[in-house]
Amino acid sequence: MVDSHSGFDFDQGAGCVTHSQTQVNLVEVNMRKLPFLFLLLGFSVAPVFCQEGPIEILKKHFKTSEEFTVKVADAMPESDYDFKLTPAQMSFREQMVHLSQGLDYILSGLSGEKPNPPKPASKSKSDTEAFIRSSYERAIDRISKLTPEQLHKTYTSEEGAMTGIDLILMALDHSTHHRASAEMYLRAKGIKPPQYEF
Repeated sequence: MVDSHSGFDFDQGAGCVTHSQTQVNLVEVNMRKLPFLFLLLGFSVAPVFCQEGPIEILKKHFKTSEEFTVKVADAMPESDYDFKLTPAQMSFREQMVHLSQGLDYILSGLSGEKPNPPKPASKSKSDTEAFIRSSYERAIDRISKLTPEQLHKTYTSEEGAMTGIDLILMALDHSTHHRASAEMYLRAKGIKPPQYEF
C-alpha cells in the first residue's frame, strides 16, 4: 500500500517500509527514537516532581482539608453544636472532635506510639475550632518529617498492618467521612454547607 503523503510503500506483511527499493525495518527506526523520547519525557515530567513531591502534595491536601473543616464547624451556630440527627448518632460537636482526634489516632501508627489523642480545652465552639486546627497542624507536621522510604514502609498500627501512605490516606478519608456527616447536620438545620474544596 502506498502512502500518498510520503511516497512510502507499506508492506504490512513484512512490517517494513520500502522506498526506492530500500527497506527500513520499522522496529529499528522506533528503537532509535526511544532514547530521545525518554529524554524528552524526562525533561517534561521532572520539573513537576522536583517542584512538588508526594510529601508536599499530601501536606497541601491536609491543609485544604483543615481549612474546609473549620468552615464547616464555623457554619453551625454554637447553640446547635449539641444537635444530633438521631439519638444514636454523635452530636455535631462530637463529629468535629472525633474527626480531629482521628488524625492523631491513625497517624500515631507512623511513629509506633500508642494512640492517645488530646481533647479540646472546652466544649465551646471557639475551642472546638481551635482543636480542629491544632489536630490538622500536628498531622501536617508528622507528614512533613517523613522520608519517601517511610511512606512505603509497612507499619503495625491499631488498624492493622499498613504502609505509611495507607495510614495517611486513611486519616484523610476518615476526616472526609465525618465532615460529610457534619454537613448533613447543617442541611437538617437549613444551613447551606460551605463550598466543597479540594
